[in-house]
Amino acid sequence: MNHAWWIVLLSGAGTFLLRWLPLRQALRASRAAPSGRQSAPARLLQALLAGVGAAAIGALLVVSLWGVTALPAWHAERIIACVLALAVVALLHRWLRTIAIPTLVGALVYGALTHWLA
Repeated sequence: MNHAWWIVLLSGAGTFLLRWLPLRQALRASRAAPSGRQSAPARLLQALLAGVGAAAIGALLVVSLWGVTALPAWHAERIIACVLALAVVALLHRWLRTIAIPTLVGALVYGALTHWLA
């Protein structure tokens, strides 16, 4: 196999793991949590959505940092944008107790910062 096939295979495996591991962890946490008044399908849906949120944040982080490593010179602006966007996601997640809105706002903050700092 030449190098291109290895890159494709490793990229596919990495992408799969970025999606599968957060979902697996969320489903495991869902089974361990007390059931309360929610039905089993509702708990499953909630766990899947929680896993998708974590996978989305991981994918956004990898894509953001890939831009730093792919550039020939080290760019502090991109790293600063990543750190500030992650801080926004963490703070909003702590305040709102949800993952969808913090992820979207974090992506917007990263995009705005990379545009303004570049």
